[in-house]
Amino acid sequence: MDNIAKGIPHMSLDIDEEAVVENATTIREKQGHSCCGGCCDVRRAVIIICIINIVGNTINMLLSATTKSMAHGIANGIATFDDDMFNSQAADQSVQTLDSELNSFMIIEFARIVAAGLAMLGAFTFNKYLVAINVISLLVMYASMGGIIVGLLINGLFLYPHVFLILYIHNGIMTKENYPYERQSCCCVPPV
Repeated sequence: MDNIAKGIPHMSLDIDEEAVVENATTIREKQGHSCCGGCCDVRRAVIIICIINIVGNTINMLLSATTKSMAHGIANGIATFDDDMFNSQAADQSVQTLDSELNSFMIIEFARIVAAGLAMLGAFTFNKYLVAINVISLLVMYASMGGIIVGLLINGLFLYPHVFLILYIHNGIMTKENYPYERQSCCCVPPV
């Protein structure tokens, strides 16, 4: 006796292959390349570079503030020791010039800290425009370095992951949804 005669619903073994393929969880291969000698993905590299930039620029600002304070102390010392050998007016003029240059430098460093912070936020939120702000900052710094080879090399290496992250976000390779397939780290990241 067949199942229909017994009142058991008929079950078909026909499978809609298109529906299965459409609903299946696909395992996707990593499309983006590794950065830093295979150590990490470009998103993670941008975050690390932004942290390095923020720390370095903060140290530069603190050193500038310390230099300003020392220069004022020296100028005050010269003014109180005014003698024929020392010209307190020249010292005051030198301190004012140094003050002006250090203030400009500190403003630039603060702007670079903001740019790195925005780029880090952009990397966390997959926003290519926020990452591009730090690219502009690095390019301006790169252009102002002149002939300093080491500085040019470091800025070039810092630009590399930023540019690729922007391209990967733009092309849909790095998104919140597919980042688990793209993430990579030589430490700290369990396998997918």
